[in-house]
Amino acid sequence: MLPFLKKRLAIDTSSEAIRRITDILDENGIQYEIRTVRSRGSVGSALDAQAYARANLALYKESALPSVVYFVYVKRKAYARAVELVF
Repeated sequence: MLPFLKKRLAIDTSSEAIRRITDILDENGIQYEIRTVRSRGSVGSALDAQAYARANLALYKESALPSVVYFVYVKRKAYARAVELVF
């Protein structure tokens, strides 16, 4: 899909919530695109891994998991129908 033909349908950090949305879109034949963004980025994640390795700790043990933000986009023409189905 071309960027100017898409509209953002949902943003969430829960993969389960995004899966529920995409299942509904699949069942109704609505095309979508998912984009993911890591909040820490590649450099931040690498620095975290090195710090945990130096401290001899398991990565993310007893700390928050690395957050990922999921974006779901649909075609502008299908947006109204998608909103009806999902929300």
